Amino acid sequence: MTQSGGTVRGWWRDYVALVVVSGLLVTLGVAAPRSSLGSRPGERVEPTLESQVGEPATGWGSDVTACPDRELQVESSRYSPPCFTFTGDNGGRTTRGVTADTIKVAFRTNDNPTFFSLLARLGNVSFDESVRDWERTAVGLVDYFNENFEFYGRRLELVPYFGRGQIAEELTGGGRDNATNDAVRVAQDIGAFADVTALSRPYAEALSDREVVNIGAPFMPREWFTDNAPYAWSSLPSCTIGAEAGAEFGVKRQLGKPAAFAGGELHDRIRTVGVVIPNDQEWKRCGETGRRILQDAGYDTDLRLEYVLDLTTVQTQAADAVARLKAANITSVVCGCDPLMLMYMTARAEEQNYEPEWLILGTGFIDLDLIGQMITASAGDQWLHATGSSPLATPEPSGTGEAYRAYRSVRDDEPSLMVDLLYHQLLLLAIGIQMAGPDLRPETFESGMFAFPQRSGAVGTWKFSADNYTGVIDAREIWWDPDAISPWNGQPGTYLDNGTRYEIGHLPTKEPDIHRTADG
Repeated sequence: MTQSGGTVRGWWRDYVALVVVSGLLVTLGVAAPRSSLGSRPGERVEPTLESQVGEPATGWGSDVTACPDRELQVESSRYSPPCFTFTGDNGGRTTRGVTADTIKVAFRTNDNPTFFSLLARLGNVSFDESVRDWERTAVGLVDYFNENFEFYGRRLELVPYFGRGQIAEELTGGGRDNATNDAVRVAQDIGAFADVTALSRPYAEALSDREVVNIGAPFMPREWFTDNAPYAWSSLPSCTIGAEAGAEFGVKRQLGKPAAFAGGELHDRIRTVGVVIPNDQEWKRCGETGRRILQDAGYDTDLRLEYVLDLTTVQTQAADAVARLKAANITSVVCGCDPLMLMYMTARAEEQNYEPEWLILGTGFIDLDLIGQMITASAGDQWLHATGSSPLATPEPSGTGEAYRAYRSVRDDEPSLMVDLLYHQLLLLAIGIQMAGPDLRPETFESGMFAFPQRSGAVGTWKFSADNYTGVIDAREIWWDPDAISPWNGQPGTYLDNGTRYEIGHLPTKEPDIHRTADG
């Protein structure tokens, strides 16, 4: 990395976080503001709940009171809202999908294999789960939330439906016609209040257009959520958080220092950084956030490469990118790309005896153990050189986490391996409904989320606000250990950390506290 007196040629400017979740790779974009059901465009409902644990609602009436016996709704949950009790009339129908007895929640499904399954097969990693496994797990988790949360006389009613949207079409933000058709079905035919499978940009935007609360859009820019308020939410961090964390870790821990984790002749050279990103120019907001952080520190990148989001040419593009990075003697590679591109790039680097550091941004699920195991299986020792930041929390041992315990409290069978993802999607919905009070509408859901007290758990620290519809406000420093056993699936290969999480903007300036040698 070379300093340039505050001038940055700007790979951050065009960075696009490509996301893999629930069988979808998602590119990012922005949309026009949406108006709220029953309110003027841009109108906000002020929070109706004090942000102290156990405080009763203000403006809800005497029917809602703080629990006399405990502060937390679910004492075993690290993300539990304050505990409330309710007696009386909930007002009946308050908005579409909400009656006196039920809250309809849509769950889109199809016959396609999950993208995680496809990636695992390509990477020779054992992982074989169907969408039906996810649906079964979601049904069980809905029963858990109905039994344990205060929904003011109502119950969640999960409505699975077979969607027309396809993975390939929504891969690069396309497939809008089918996504729109699915959203119309959710709003008009199903009449749902919310959808917890809004896992692509086209679908999430189509639901927001139809004023359906939607949970799941992963790694979208902070401004995108604001534009889609109060409907779009996610338990996964915004790409703005990823950009801020990655840039801060780079400036304070990595840039201008020797490449301690590079191998061969690159080892301990002063870092030169190459960036590989999709050529999607639709979204620049997160890139500009990271760019400003780097610019303020006076750093510049040394090589910036773009690739086309085309699965038929990804292997060729990966080989070309690695050849160019190697020819430029790049010591440290930032791949702001999808896991498939990264898998091919690391494999080609191993073939070419090219041993750069791989700097992790914590976007696109690169920081999941499954993806690290996949890369290790296809690229040998290449991922030994991976280190960086992650907004995700340290995974808990299989069968011990909050999500697993929740499912098993209502079911005797084993949940999906992705139970954590499904749980936290539904948990966010459940928190918003409880914090909204009896008068449940998208606007009160939003104000309730803003009043939710700060909590830390398996997906990081959550604090929702008008600037943060995904909650996560911190990150950890991670590195890859191919021999350590993953708590997630019991297989070799996991991301380790130093046991400390850092709030974005408050990372101390010092050498990385990584408990391994440069040789792994």
